[in-house]
Amino acid sequence: RSRRLAAAADDGELAPRSVAAAAAAGLGSNAVMWASLYSVATTGGGLPAGPFGVVGLVEGVSYLLVVGLAGAALYGKVSTGSGLPAGRHLQSGLLGAAEGLSCLSVAAGAAVLLLLQANQGCVPNALPLADYSDRVAVCR
Repeated sequence: RSRRLAAAADDGELAPRSVAAAAAAGLGSNAVMWASLYSVATTGGGLPAGPFGVVGLVEGVSYLLVVGLAGAALYGKVSTGSGLPAGRHLQSGLLGAAEGLSCLSVAAGAAVLLLLQANQGCVPNALPLADYSDRVAVCR
């Protein structure tokens, strides 16, 4: 088994389990981000915090993962001319789907922010991480 992993590493291919984990995290995070974007577009705020803030935590981590995947894809495109490393496994296709969906989600997030600013003149607050309500109009 370790020979397979070593051979995969030599070929520049990621181990199938790590690819599957990244793909699952990316696809799940995109689903949470789209639910959050819908909430932001319709109410001016993200998902409710939920019990003990768990929903808010999942929402925040999802945004970080999606932006991270999109950033990794952009970095790969700029430095190598292609996205995240492809492989011969189903998991690699799912990672490619998560990569593409992450780029689309970041663009959709920017569009929601621009539309919210244009239509309501405000942006959602990022509490508890950042409070910028003294600098810009924050949606209530």
